[in-house]
Amino acid sequence: MPCGYSDSLNKFQQLLVMRIFRTDRVVNSIKNFIMQRMSAFYVQSPPLLYDKIYKMSTEKTPIVFTLSPGADPQGEVQRLADDLGFGQSKFKFLALGQGTEKTAKEMIEGGSIRGHWVMLNNCHLLVSWLKKMEAIIENLQKPDKNFRLWLTTEPTDGFPLGVLQKSLKVVTEPPDGLGANLRQIYSGLTQEDLS
Repeated sequence: MPCGYSDSLNKFQQLLVMRIFRTDRVVNSIKNFIMQRMSAFYVQSPPLLYDKIYKMSTEKTPIVFTLSPGADPQGEVQRLADDLGFGQSKFKFLALGQGTEKTAKEMIEGGSIRGHWVMLNNCHLLVSWLKKMEAIIENLQKPDKNFRLWLTTEPTDGFPLGVLQKSLKVVTEPPDGLGANLRQIYSGLTQEDLS
């Protein structure tokens, strides 16, 4: 820091100066402060283990991914579907947008009967339809035990609270740095892969 503040101020005071003059650097400064005071453990996101997310879900529990820039869970969910034997014939996905409401409704209702996985991407682009989707989910009568509803959305105030309250919520973000990237890749390997 200029004017010798690096030596004359403690780390917390330096953080306050950073907040005043360089708000664009505050997040990284806070991460560095936490790493110095506690450890890097408290600022690193744990790797997403999609098989554990699946095991925590049920046919009546939608899985909602809140997306951050650069993160897209569709490939991992598709890989999990293949690994668990749901493959292309039982894994349906749709990018929501203008005019896709009817198709999405049919996919949810059909998937619940046949035991398919349904993934609806970009729910934030069709906020006006999400209330109807909530009613569709509520009206599902005895969905097949293999049915799963995967939803992706950017943070939005328009997402129905009823769906959020009953869903399994997952925040996705790309790994921060090389170490986190390697940890994410390594977490996806099984002992069989390593052998």
